[in-house]
Order: sequence, then C-alpha cells, then structure tokens
Amino acid sequence: MNGNMQLPKIITMEEVEEKEVQWLVPPYIPKNCITIMGGDGGSGKTSVSCGIAAAISTGKKVFFDSIPENFLVCNPQKVLFLSSEDSIEYTLKTKFRKSGADLRNIISVSLQDRLFKDIKFNSPILEALIERERPALVIFDPLQSFIPSNMAMEKRNAMRDCLSCLLGLGEKYSCTFIIICHTNKRSNAWGRKRISDSADIWDIARSVLIVGQTSDGKRYISQEKNSYSEEGQTAIFSINDGVAVFEQYSDKKDRDFVQEMDFCARQAPQRTDAENFIYEFLRDGKKPTKELDEAAEAAGISNHTLRRAKEQLRSKKILGVKSEGNGKNKIFYSYLIDKSS
Repeated sequence: MNGNMQLPKIITMEEVEEKEVQWLVPPYIPKNCITIMGGDGGSGKTSVSCGIAAAISTGKKVFFDSIPENFLVCNPQKVLFLSSEDSIEYTLKTKFRKSGADLRNIISVSLQDRLFKDIKFNSPILEALIERERPALVIFDPLQSFIPSNMAMEKRNAMRDCLSCLLGLGEKYSCTFIIICHTNKRSNAWGRKRISDSADIWDIARSVLIVGQTSDGKRYISQEKNSYSEEGQTAIFSINDGVAVFEQYSDKKDRDFVQEMDFCARQAPQRTDAENFIYEFLRDGKKPTKELDEAAEAAGISNHTLRRAKEQLRSKKILGVKSEGNGKNKIFYSYLIDKSS
C-alpha cells in the first residue's frame, strides 16, 4: 500500500451532529437536497418553477404549500435560476414579475455570457458562484444542459456521480437544488418510469415532483417520491397569464392522471363517431331522446361514449334537449340547434 496516499478523514457516529430535516417547501422540497421536477413540454414546469422562485425571493408561501401562511415565518432569500431554454430578457423576467417576485433576489446568468456553457453540476465555476452569491435555492432548467459533455450517461452510476457533488454543495452552503427534466411519453408510464435519461436521477433525489395536465384541461403537481416524510397531496392548478394559480388538492397521483389521459385519447375516435351518429340521427328534426339512446346502443355505441358525445355537442351549442307533455305523458326530445335562427 502506498504510505503517501491521502485518505479522507474518518469520524465516528458519536462525533456526528444529529439534525432534523428542514423544508424549503414542506413537505415537497427538502432543504439542502436535490428535488427533481419532471414534466412534458407545455405542462407548466416553467410557470411552477418561477412561482417557487418568486415565493422564496419574497419570503412568502409557495402557491401549493399546504401549511397556513400565518404559520410560516420566512425571510426573503436569493434564488439562482439557470435556464438554457428560456431567455431571461424575453421570457423569465416577465414570469417572475407577474408571479410577484422580488426581482433583486432573483439572479441568473445570461445565455449570451460566454461562460454560461461552462456551468455544469460538477464544475468549479458553479461552486464559485454559489460561494459568492449564497443563494438559498438553485434551479437548473433543464437537466441535460448542465451535464458534463464528457459524461457517458449510459454508464452505470455515471449520473449519480455527476449529481452527488450537489449534495456536498448543499450541506456546505445551505443550498437547495431543483433540477427540471423532461418526462418520457411512453404509454402506461408513470412515476419512476416517467423520469427520462437515467434511474440514477430518481435515486439521488430526495423528492420527485411530476407536473402534468389533467383530462379536463387543468394542471397538477404530484409528489412521487419523498425520502423524509409522507408524500404531499397533489396540487391542482391553472395557469393564468403565465402564472401558476393554485385551485385545490387531490389524492390522485401521476398514475391516475396518466391513465385518465390515455383513456380519453383512446375514447376520442369513438366519441367523434358517436357525435357524428347523433348529428345524422337528428338531422331531419327532433326525436325522442329514448329513441336516440336505443339507436346508439344498437349501433354499438356504449352509454359512456354516448354521454360524453352529448356533453361535447351541448358544450358546443349543437345539441339541445327539451321536454313536452306533463306527468306520465312527458317525453324528452333531442334536437340540433339551428344556429342560423
């Protein structure tokens, strides 16, 4: 053995200071750790991340944090937001401003800066930036832009080795990291299988959030992994003028929403056929709704598909329903609405 080899310092567990987990956003984002936020393009990842950064910059409650605001006492803190996908001049500043951020506490590096390309997860320049600026939160968007160019992602544990340096920076500088990544679009994939590129990304993260779209046009943030607590409830939100706006909590998870979207995608052609059937059946004038339902069943259209088709046509103001008669003689009729009148 080489007697001149430099070895790491060994410490006993008796010497270790025992600490409780602290939260940047309880229970969704643990402090001084890595949180992964995945989502498809257009799902709202940027609006969510800008909303988180805005809240940290002002010391206010993050929009999907379930803890009452009067229980939270937070000081405004600095956020380093690094994005290779959105211009800070044309996109991000507007989102931060509309989200109510203290713009003095949001710092970034312009894509036009020649050193931007040198900022990688394991680069000395990243640690130097964190040491000088002391941000409470660093957001990387997207993951692929900050992976060293010489790293072989297909190599086992390569991603873990690349990201593990962030854990050391988190403890050294009391800094929390959010890494935004794209999710894959494979059918019947959710949770862990939705995180692209490497299983190591999931493994090294202490919290994993999936941002997606619901079948009724809303958005959701589902916590799919929480190493320090029970998983938080899923937050349902909408995007209003580029700003993420919380609406309600749900017990559904990413799996539920993915399956609903897959089901709707499979049902779409059948629903279109049902809509065409209704239109053709009523083209000559109003007919008893019971006859319409019986004819649709005979044509092989399920009750569920027929109901959804009716809802769609009513929302488009194409299908109308009215009743005639009273008591036992009351009959409901379906008809096409004449838009020319």
